[in-house]
Amino acid sequence: MAANERTIFYLSHAPEAMYAMLRAHLGPGLRLLTLAEDDDAERFAALPHADAVLVGAHRLRRDYIEAAPRLSLVQHQGVGWHDTVDHAALKQRGVRLAINPLMTAETVAEHALMLMLAALRQLARADAATRRGEWLVNALRPICRNLRGATVGIVGMGRIGSALAALLQPFRVRGLYCDPYVQLPEGLETALGFSRVGLAELLAESDIVSLHVPATTETRAMIRTETLAAMRPGAFLVNTCRGPVVDTDDLVAALRSGRLAGAGIDVFEPEPLPAGHPLYSLANVTLTPHTAAGTRDTMEIKLREAMENIARFFDGGVLRHEVALD
Repeated sequence: MAANERTIFYLSHAPEAMYAMLRAHLGPGLRLLTLAEDDDAERFAALPHADAVLVGAHRLRRDYIEAAPRLSLVQHQGVGWHDTVDHAALKQRGVRLAINPLMTAETVAEHALMLMLAALRQLARADAATRRGEWLVNALRPICRNLRGATVGIVGMGRIGSALAALLQPFRVRGLYCDPYVQLPEGLETALGFSRVGLAELLAESDIVSLHVPATTETRAMIRTETLAAMRPGAFLVNTCRGPVVDTDDLVAALRSGRLAGAGIDVFEPEPLPAGHPLYSLANVTLTPHTAAGTRDTMEIKLREAMENIARFFDGGVLRHEVALD
């Protein structure tokens, strides 16, 4: 390694295609360390060499940070840093943190819309039955629903929630949103067809509730027995934000009882769910493995921006999308 060379360590284990995307955007004076296996021994062997760590789905824990004496920058490939980075440990060490919002909003919003349609049309049940040779042409008709004209409640109207509201316009939904920190301008509310209400009203009125909040102490298990009971009977839940926002056991109970007609879930607590988890046996749930932000098109853009931001930092430039570690 050259004396002035900087080392970037990609913390998650990924297929070679992901590593190739990263190497394609590796600037001069930078080298990339990746994992051959999803193995902590390999991580701890690499961390002492890391000047920067690029974080994806695998959580950057305190013990990793303590094992990286040269670390000066953590770059998140996405935006969900609250539960994937030990930010207290970074602050203690004086390590800087940057996120990467490019394309996240649009891609996650598309996935949320897909899960809404999948839940309403009982896609998981229809697919599984068809593969078994069962032809549910009439059995599904009484339980499938249209998105057009439904009342959709968005919990969290940040970048992703706003992008989803825009995608929903052609469906002519009645839109409600709840966010204690965001009030859309009146003109934008009118253009999107969304009104700001309290959480209780949103839950009671919505046919579909879509969650778009970060994982914080405030939002942990915000969807639990009490809030599920407050939802309109026969409603649908979509979660593409973070697993801890929903109490999984309470969700299973609401789906089994019929209180909820269905759900589309991309994020879980824990991840992955253990084998034999009750969610796997429910026919009225569509499950995806935390892939809402993960398309090839999006990852090309996000990884390029992440690597450029790291290079900019080590060249003495302005670090983009830095997180203030208070």
